[in-house]
Amino acid sequence: MIYLTNDALDQAVYFEILKREPQKKSGGTEQRFYGLLGNGVNEVPVTVRSWRDCIEMAFGKGDIFSFVEEHTIRRMLGEVFREMALH
Repeated sequence: MIYLTNDALDQAVYFEILKREPQKKSGGTEQRFYGLLGNGVNEVPVTVRSWRDCIEMAFGKGDIFSFVEEHTIRRMLGEVFREMALH
């Protein structure tokens, strides 16, 4: 579980990786991560695809973005996955 920030109600916002699938592609390996983004009350499923220098995120439906800005979460998760790609 990765702590990201606090939401508007001062609850911790976290991301939990549930599954990781590396897939070979020509020119490299694509990583797919499946997880949950939540604040203890609301959770949404998240799929992250990382390949070369590109990171794509898809969020499921939920109320979490009523409490924290989606742009902020995308930026923070992007930093996390870029760091993971370096190690």
